[in-house]
Amino acid sequence: MSSRTAKASLAAGLALSVCALAGCSSSSGPAAGGGGARTGNIRVLANITPVLTKAYYQGLVAPFVKSHPGVTVTIESPSGTNVQSTLQQELVSGSAPDIVASTLDPVVAQQMIAFPDSSWVTSTPLSDSNKVDGKIWQVATGQQNQSLVYYNQTAFQKAGITTPPKSLAEFTADLAKLKGAGYVGLQTAGEWVTGAQFSMMANPGLLGDDPGWYAERNKKKVTFEQSAYNTYLKAYEGWIKTGAVPKNSLGEKYQTSIDTFLAGKSGMFVMGSWLNASVNSAKNLSFKVGVFPTPTADGSTPKQMSGQAQPYSILKSSKHQGLALDLVKYLVTDKSAVTASLKSEGNFRAGYSYPGTELDAAVGKIVDTAPGTVNGTAGPGVNAGFGNELNTVVQSLYTGESADKAVAKLDSWWNANAGQ
Repeated sequence: MSSRTAKASLAAGLALSVCALAGCSSSSGPAAGGGGARTGNIRVLANITPVLTKAYYQGLVAPFVKSHPGVTVTIESPSGTNVQSTLQQELVSGSAPDIVASTLDPVVAQQMIAFPDSSWVTSTPLSDSNKVDGKIWQVATGQQNQSLVYYNQTAFQKAGITTPPKSLAEFTADLAKLKGAGYVGLQTAGEWVTGAQFSMMANPGLLGDDPGWYAERNKKKVTFEQSAYNTYLKAYEGWIKTGAVPKNSLGEKYQTSIDTFLAGKSGMFVMGSWLNASVNSAKNLSFKVGVFPTPTADGSTPKQMSGQAQPYSILKSSKHQGLALDLVKYLVTDKSAVTASLKSEGNFRAGYSYPGTELDAAVGKIVDTAPGTVNGTAGPGVNAGFGNELNTVVQSLYTGESADKAVAKLDSWWNANAGQ
């Protein structure tokens, strides 16, 4: 998501049928040298957000188009719920784009070309994190960091909070103080936001000491019930019961949750580093925004849940694979293009810098001092659809489900979907 996008997963069965329709040959495409005409129209299905608008992508590719006579690039918005569902529909109908600009579930990796084993590919951020069968099928311009809590400094002062909380117990106590001061303690929303926020908080605890936890879960050596997820689900259940998180929060959309936080109505907002762009562009904010790492059970500094920022994939079905590879290489290696991409969402990449705000610097300091990174709810070893299931389970707490039953549902779902 990008992690800010819903991590909708494609069902494996459907993927297999799509594979048949799209012709899943063993062609390695550009990885084997590429080819084809270097002119024509390249269709890019892009993740359109309040920050990553169609105009943003058009501006990003404009220098490439100008330097390549006979080439046009069409930026396409999702016609379905999101990029994933739109790609699913377009693969089935035989009208898939040439390039997808969005984080995708690995279940569709077989539909994509394997990028060549070149330094420009392997040097892209987190290039190894999403390999399938040892091959890189997504390359990104930057890295997002997601285990962050943005907070309203005025609200903290009015609530008598002098130091950002480090432990889960301190975090819970501060939620109560903020509620007592007249604020919504923790800002959240429906859609994909609830589960994503949960993973941003809990995944450093789940995977921080054991990066291979998902693989061990597949071997049934560990369970969610005995993991950090259980601890965080119990805490979340308590936040709902005490009103620190309003029970009607699921009725809010993602953009509304940003607007509500920026309006100064809530104390804390768990979100990825892309929120910097919305804060930096907000006019006449009535308060100063601070940021700190998500709390851990013991108060230690957490690893940061990180993901590829603005990744690109090329479809095997593309008739312009060589030209598409040229465009993707430009987007992830050209200094101006990469810098514009990083700046657009406040993302990071070793060797690149850009003038930032005080908030950008604060996030950068968190990244620099974090003891490492952990994965999210998708990637190798993670059953397809897990992100959606986690979102559903966390949202069930709002309708009265207990944390004990919620974590049991996660284990049951994982057992039923193992190997997907």
